[in-house]
Amino acid sequence: MTPTAMLLVALVAALCAMGLLMVLSASAVKSLDTGGSPYRFFTKQALFVGMGAVAMWLMSRFDHRRLRELALPLVGVSFGLLFLLAIPGNPLAVTVNGSRRWLGVGFVQFQPSELAKIAIIVFAADLLANRRDQMGDPVRTVRPVMAVLAVFAAFVMLQPDLGTTVLLAVLAFAILGVAGATPMGLATYATPALAVGAAASMWGYRRARMLAFLDPWEHPTTSGYQTLQAQVSLASGGWFGSGIGTSRAKYGFLPEAHTDFVYAIIGEEFGLAGALVVQALYLLFFFAGLRVARTASDRFSKLVATGIATWIGIQAFVNLGVATGALPNKGITLPFLSYGGSSIIITMAAAGILINIARSQGMAVPTRTSAESATRAAAR
Repeated sequence: MTPTAMLLVALVAALCAMGLLMVLSASAVKSLDTGGSPYRFFTKQALFVGMGAVAMWLMSRFDHRRLRELALPLVGVSFGLLFLLAIPGNPLAVTVNGSRRWLGVGFVQFQPSELAKIAIIVFAADLLANRRDQMGDPVRTVRPVMAVLAVFAAFVMLQPDLGTTVLLAVLAFAILGVAGATPMGLATYATPALAVGAAASMWGYRRARMLAFLDPWEHPTTSGYQTLQAQVSLASGGWFGSGIGTSRAKYGFLPEAHTDFVYAIIGEEFGLAGALVVQALYLLFFFAGLRVARTASDRFSKLVATGIATWIGIQAFVNLGVATGALPNKGITLPFLSYGGSSIIITMAAAGILINIARSQGMAVPTRTSAESATRAAAR
């Protein structure tokens, strides 16, 4: 295993270990209140992390190049699940806090938008790896990726989930940019996407969130409440925190303390020092992922690594920005740390793909194009 691959494994392990500790601390009060045991959410999270570890190990051993064969099936399955979620009156759809984001049967729930992240990365990487010599033609390169993005974004916005919609768009444009799409081609599609996003952010509950972001003290008991409580939690931690398990915010003051706002609890219990350590771990992961992309042995691997590194890096950045009040509330989790099943399992599987790319560096494995060339040469 290469040093970069070992670093990625160590970073994921460190973040997951901290996540288990903080989910236990942040959810103990809510678990006791709703389930009669302080370990209810922690037990589930431990199970999710265990399943994620298996998924990460399997994907780290699976030749990531074979994902090219699954590019269209992944898009099709993601589309089908998102469509199923959008059907009115569907008994499998699960609504939490006004958001219809999960499909569930009994205690098993799944969030289709998490799979859509991997689907758009693999689809875009495969398409653009095949059309390397056509990057100057946005109709052949940018348009197909934007078509898939538009379908995914439309269904995710219906849930509604603006944060994941923006993240999917960032992933698509990041991969297109690294692949060499022309600035004019990107601008042609980015401009209307930005216009739609800006309009969506100022409509309905999103407008209330935007106004609360601009001045949370104007809405201290409604849309600005969560932001203010997160800031109070972070500020009360001081330099080195109040100590593990001693957070006051988790006693019903900070909603979603064990999910979207777990970083605020970290800041309260571990202080600025602990909060900076978490930031450093994510920065290391992001730059390690970019290193994997830069040194990848083929174009498909480079683009997949770029997509995964961007996914985890940007999602962490947005979550930390929301928790500190630097960004409007988006409702997305902190990778590896927040409570959640689909999120942590699929994110760890994606980390496994990145680790496999790092492990395969230096191996002379032909791409689809070079393999076809070798076949033609042998036939001659």
